[in-house]
Amino acid sequence: MLKNFENVAALFLSLLILLTGHGLQLTLVPLYAASLGFSPVLIGYIGSAYFLGFVLGCLLIPRLIASVGHIRVFLVLASTATAALLLLSVLEHPLFWILLRLFTGWAMAGLYMVFESWLNTNATEDNRGLILSVYVLLTLVAIGLGQLLIGLDLGFTDFIIWGAVLLALGAVPVGVTRSEAPAPVALTGMNLGRVFRVSQVAVLGALVAGFVTSGFWALGPLVATSQGVPLERVGIFMALTITGGAAAQLPVGRLSDRLDRRLVILLLFVLAVLLCGAAVLLTPRLPQAIYPVMFLFGATTFPLYSICLAHANDNTGLNLLEIGSAILLMQSVGAVLGPLVIATVIASVDAGFFMATGLVMAVFTLWLAPRIVLHRVDRPYFEPFTELPGTTQEAFELSQPEPVEQAEATHSTVTEKPTSPETTSAEKH
Repeated sequence: MLKNFENVAALFLSLLILLTGHGLQLTLVPLYAASLGFSPVLIGYIGSAYFLGFVLGCLLIPRLIASVGHIRVFLVLASTATAALLLLSVLEHPLFWILLRLFTGWAMAGLYMVFESWLNTNATEDNRGLILSVYVLLTLVAIGLGQLLIGLDLGFTDFIIWGAVLLALGAVPVGVTRSEAPAPVALTGMNLGRVFRVSQVAVLGALVAGFVTSGFWALGPLVATSQGVPLERVGIFMALTITGGAAAQLPVGRLSDRLDRRLVILLLFVLAVLLCGAAVLLTPRLPQAIYPVMFLFGATTFPLYSICLAHANDNTGLNLLEIGSAILLMQSVGAVLGPLVIATVIASVDAGFFMATGLVMAVFTLWLAPRIVLHRVDRPYFEPFTELPGTTQEAFELSQPEPVEQAEATHSTVTEKPTSPETTSAEKH
């Protein structure tokens, strides 16, 4: 077990360095754009371009990996992300920024995919859970650390340079690793309509979750400054939200194992709506309240993706790759739409983020509440909650234990759940 884990040490080091740079740029880009006089709506378009690029990366990168291999793709994508960040300080036109963020999203999707595919190759029945847990933890720690770097007394150009340096250095450990490169990433089949029929709550919940969390990632720094947070504390504002989301993942997941997951989803949405109301009504009178509000906001919204995925997985015999790809796609669609809609509201009112996300979540809550009463859940394929990042399809494979009889199979093999006549009983959930 330790030997296999040692094989991924270089990957984890790359992950830590590269995602620290990525976390820095997530906060840096909207703040820099605002300093250049870009409107909130325009900054929303820039944020949406990143998530659109991420979707395109998930769809296109597997073919590129199949053509030239993981290491070459990783180096190309790291170079692309580095160049795109550096060019932001040179090409100060909104259209260029939209295009550059599109390429950044495409590159980051591919980098996540390479990480997850490589980790999956080195995962065994004994260490798979540990590798996945460390991966999720390091992802959150690195991105949170990158947010905190904004507190340093540096100019925007200096931040861009340091972010680019971290992105470039993140490629070094992977470039020199002796770990065996994985097999090509499998192209994933997906039938969104079939997944929607068996779990409408999961599909629509993931759509709303993507809408809300992408608004935070793309516009969070603007939300912070609009709420009176000093520039040097914007990183703390962002990191607290991420910390809240990280801290709540497992407790919320374990609660959903014991209850109807739809009740947990409903509870999270209700609490998030109340927090949005608190932000609108309380923080103008008590500015410091924004920090605990955002910690709790992260705790109620960040776990939604994993809970929705687990709920869908409980109610159908489809394999996790097919289910997960559909849920990930819906989250990604929400992520593209979120910054566009939320930025338009922010342009009219400072509390626009909380008003827009609160309204969308309230509408979903009003749809979900009666549905829980009217539709029974059997959970014929129940499996305990597993914390998963909303990154690429490869994360779904990493979370799956490899059956003994398929121990010699390639990492791209996906085991079907046992079929059961109970499948049709889940089609209303």
